Amino acid sequence: MRSILAQELIKRGYSQKDIAELLGISVAEVNYLIKGKRGDLEIKKELENDEDFVDLINSFVNKLLNEKDNEDVVISLCPLCSYARRKVLKQDSACPYDI
Repeated sequence: MRSILAQELIKRGYSQKDIAELLGISVAEVNYLIKGKRGDLEIKKELENDEDFVDLINSFVNKLLNEKDNEDVVISLCPLCSYARRKVLKQDSACPYDI
């Protein structure tokens, strides 16, 4: 999911440094994500072809960009991950940490 997020931010004109700061990861990690050196490419393709997931990504990115200057706001990847687990991985539970 971070790979798809990073690529969406690149499309919107953000630098790898900006993306790293927004996502709380290193510039090197952003580079790996953009080049496809992280994550499962098959799952990534499936998610990129899912219109509902693409809508979730766009909403997430818009919220992230709208709140980027507000240090008190925490934006969670949980809805994206839960959707991917249910839709793509066909798991009954949305999150392995939900007990």
